[in-house]
Amino acid sequence: MSRSDGADAPYWKGLVDGRLMLPRCADCARWVWPARHRCGACGAQQVVWEERPLRAHVFSWTRTWHRFGGTEGLDLPFTSVLAEVDDCGVRLLGRLDDPDRVDPRIGEPLVGRIGETVAGDDRIPTIIWSRAA
Repeated sequence: MSRSDGADAPYWKGLVDGRLMLPRCADCARWVWPARHRCGACGAQQVVWEERPLRAHVFSWTRTWHRFGGTEGLDLPFTSVLAEVDDCGVRLLGRLDDPDRVDPRIGEPLVGRIGETVAGDDRIPTIIWSRAA
């Protein structure tokens, strides 16, 4: 899988550089996610990438107890979180730093950091969410 080309390449490069970069329409200012080369709302063909803070809240989550392909590098169980980034509504999947296995609450505030997930020989930049203090 290549993360160096395509509409979402700046997202992946941002993660590698330790930053969350999200696309926004240069004309109507709507967030364009999933990333595309043009705005689906107004049709403008200029999308700009803006750095966003790694602050969000829990939109949905699941805990995985059984191994499946690509998860060999993760300790079981692990918790995946669909987090809604504050002030923009973009939803991003990441892992929850959850050593005590306490169930997340929908709407619970989160802060993120950039880590990685190892899948075979591939090192995938990953957002790791933690409960906000």
